[in-house]
Amino acid sequence: MKQAKVISVLNMKGGVGKTTLSCNLAIELADRGYKVLVVDSDPQFNTTQTLFKYYTGSVDKYNDLREHNLTIKSIFSSNHRNSDIAQELTSQDNNAIYTFEDVQKSDFTQKGLSIIPGDLSLIVDINASTADRLKAFFYKQKLREQFDFIVIDCPPTWGELTSISLTVSDYYLIPTKLDEFSTIGITILSQQLSEKVAAMEGKLKCLGVVYMMLNETTAESGIARRNRPFKKTLESYFTEMSDEVNSSVNQFQTVIYNKQAIATSSVIYKTHEKYPELLERIQELVNEIMTRIEVKEEV
Repeated sequence: MKQAKVISVLNMKGGVGKTTLSCNLAIELADRGYKVLVVDSDPQFNTTQTLFKYYTGSVDKYNDLREHNLTIKSIFSSNHRNSDIAQELTSQDNNAIYTFEDVQKSDFTQKGLSIIPGDLSLIVDINASTADRLKAFFYKQKLREQFDFIVIDCPPTWGELTSISLTVSDYYLIPTKLDEFSTIGITILSQQLSEKVAAMEGKLKCLGVVYMMLNETTAESGIARRNRPFKKTLESYFTEMSDEVNSSVNQFQTVIYNKQAIATSSVIYKTHEKYPELLERIQELVNEIMTRIEVKEEV
């Protein structure tokens, strides 16, 4: 029986490319033929908006789902959904799970994936008494048997939502910029993860740190001069962090650059045909991720 690999994407700081990484990772896995579920546990729900716009052209369908409590909020809410309305809207019986079908783009067919949409009001609905509901939903819906990969976009803070997301995860990815705040954010994250990993008896493993939104450079190292001191400082902490989280912490060789020309458009790299290097880097990163998962599962 197959068991999905559940990967949380998290950082204690916003604006580090978390949505970009979550969306492009999920789409690339879907394109490789895997059954993918995205869980948006970030109340800002940027990943949800991005994927609905990409697959359907707008957020209208999302608004319908949210109006009928068919978002992640329904998992934590004591109010039961109206099954007749839900069936009419989604033709599914998986509560908050919505599936994007394959869609024809200009010159390619985009493989579909599933999502548990985020919800802005989620932030006021979570407390200790509801903490087990996501785990119960995973079990009752047999999500690990239904999917190959489950990608969870976590909030940019440490709280119940992040803790709950990690409870159902096997691995986590840490996207980060290389700036003066990156080491501080990851140091705080490491301290929180240490407790969580211990509570999960060491079952939660780090896949690595992804350098995001870097300045483009022609340097052989792939790292611009202004980013190098921050890279050195951050990586000097990885050995200590590895001990704290009971798992090897290393940077990925593939880095993701900031492309100013697309700064105000979609973060889905497949949509930017003029810049094929963006998609190529995501593909290289996913290759690295797959290799690291294979290695960790052999241990």
